[in-house]
Amino acid sequence: MSSSSDDQVKERIREAIDIVDLVSQYVPLRRSGRNYVGRCPWHDDSKPSLQVNPIRQTFKCWVCDIGGDVFSFVMKIENVGFKEALEILADKTGITLPKKWKNENNEQRTENREKITENRENVTAEPSTIEITRKQLFQAAEWLAKSYHEILLHSDEAEIARKYLAERRIDNNAVKKFQLGYAPMEFEWLVNKVKRKPERLQILEIIGNLKKKSDDFFRGRLIFPIRDENGRTVAFGGRLIPDSPLSRDSWHKDRKYLNSSETTLFSKHKVLYGLDLARHQIKETHRALIMEGYTDCIVAHQFGFSDAVAVLGTALGPAHIRLLSRLAADKIILMLDGDKAGQMKAESDQVLKDFIAEGVDMAVLTLPEGLDPCEFLEQHGAEALELLLKTETVDALEHIFRSKTRGIDLKNDIISSSKALDAILEIIAFAPIKGTAPDNPIRFRIEKTIQNLSVRFLMPVDEIRRRLKEKQHKAEIEIKRNINQEENAAENIERTENTENTDKLWNDKTLLPDILERDMLELWLADPTAIYEFWEIVPPERCRSPITRIIYEKCNKLIEQNKPATFSRLIVSFDDPRMKSFLVKLDESGHKKFFSGNDSESPVYYDELEEINKSFHEETEEPQLDKELRTRLIQEIIDGFNRRDSERTKISDISTLRGNNLTESEKVNKLLQIQEKLRKQQEEKRKKLGNEN
Repeated sequence: MSSSSDDQVKERIREAIDIVDLVSQYVPLRRSGRNYVGRCPWHDDSKPSLQVNPIRQTFKCWVCDIGGDVFSFVMKIENVGFKEALEILADKTGITLPKKWKNENNEQRTENREKITENRENVTAEPSTIEITRKQLFQAAEWLAKSYHEILLHSDEAEIARKYLAERRIDNNAVKKFQLGYAPMEFEWLVNKVKRKPERLQILEIIGNLKKKSDDFFRGRLIFPIRDENGRTVAFGGRLIPDSPLSRDSWHKDRKYLNSSETTLFSKHKVLYGLDLARHQIKETHRALIMEGYTDCIVAHQFGFSDAVAVLGTALGPAHIRLLSRLAADKIILMLDGDKAGQMKAESDQVLKDFIAEGVDMAVLTLPEGLDPCEFLEQHGAEALELLLKTETVDALEHIFRSKTRGIDLKNDIISSSKALDAILEIIAFAPIKGTAPDNPIRFRIEKTIQNLSVRFLMPVDEIRRRLKEKQHKAEIEIKRNINQEENAAENIERTENTENTDKLWNDKTLLPDILERDMLELWLADPTAIYEFWEIVPPERCRSPITRIIYEKCNKLIEQNKPATFSRLIVSFDDPRMKSFLVKLDESGHKKFFSGNDSESPVYYDELEEINKSFHEETEEPQLDKELRTRLIQEIIDGFNRRDSERTKISDISTLRGNNLTESEKVNKLLQIQEKLRKQQEEKRKKLGNEN
């Protein structure tokens, strides 16, 4: 599976699977900094040593010394080969594989499907070799949104949906602004709408609207098109309408809201409802209001709060926060429903940790009387909400203090007070103050908080700082758990099906990349454009390790397809789980070397490759190498190759001189050649030192 089209299908599947959701089906995970951790299923793990990186979409066990992506995880956990793992994941996403990839063992395939997921309601269309592009998916999603919208506006069947909207006081302007729609009850309405054409059916399956071959997943529901920040429809939400025929069905009754599953276009962890409409207001006011539901967001806009957005059935996460920060939201206000504040308390610690870690100014507003934003606006109006926003919002740090000290007598209850202080400091410890200037606003806020806590807990400032320092050390360990341990790439890697037949490469330690080649590969993963600097000076044949040459050639093939050889593209292009594991180790060790202490999420672009780098940075949400650091690293690695080749040549020359194959005259000439070569090398060194000085 090495062709461009093969890699495109694998990349689509990888993008459609959230590795955190996948691993969670087998291993209980908990949030730890920006990653997730759990007990490794492959060894007797008393402490969580399995780490899942949601940004890089990778996993790693530090004890077993294995890692990889979604494909290698399924291969390992299900004890299957790559093709079977591919089928399992394709079945999970609803993506149809080409016929050549179909596994003939239907019984084994069925067994694997049952293991990977409990809900097997997705039945794909007939196998097809049709290539579907992202552009087609976007076009189809937009067509669906318009079709649902037209039905809501004009269909007699949609009268029940129009009445419901009127009862919720959502006016026609809001209906059009958010392009609300209605999905007909007819089972095969969607299939007939696309005239049963295989390509169109396949597209609808990928988007997630078509289930059971003929059933519209959202049929009979009010439709909320979900758009990305650029206004492109990427997914849908469907709300059960009270007193509709579906409301009497037990399955639908228990599922008031249905949302699109994760697809190549949509990840609920990266999209905020209404952001496409709110982004301009956010840039003007530098404020964003975060709500919990579609209706809350729509009604807020209707009442003039055009900087409101909503999460999509998940807690607010780091990707959401970075997205809003990128849009110049200097202040983010999290609005909690009055009757849900207690429910959110359990997860608010992690939300607050994310905000603290991102260095974002966040405030919290808990609405009174058990009301949600929609109910509050309908009962009290826009002026009342604006007044609450000005007078009742509390800073995130103050919110932490209130939630952790509620009901505690700080003066007399010493034990509870100490526990509350530790809980507060554990969250504050995630603030990115390491390496910041003394006048940095984040550092200033933390310092003022320390002084405030000293007064409130009646404890010396130095003792607060001591405790915070301990918590910061633990937080740093959590955040940087992806630090690579410099161990041999071949140790503890178990033998599994190897589609590229590279067993010898991994078992023979002399064939593994040495430190120099690892440095080069780590640099390429950190900055995919750096490979351009090596093409002429360090071609593949100068690399000792066959593994390095394989990765080099794979990078070149991606670049030939006008695709920067990013980590995500590179790891998905290999089927061998050992190669995937090795790439994860390189990626993590490279980040330790190049980005340790770099808390900034803002890239520094350099001139000639700015557009390529910008695209890469936006895709990966990773920090970018500084221009001077990049130049220095490239030169050091190239110098290393030159020294290594020179040393190898020197050894070869000495061996030749010591041999018996040359006459005395030939040996003298050879010695003179060596001396001349050394003289030129010394001269080049002196010139280089002179230029540096």
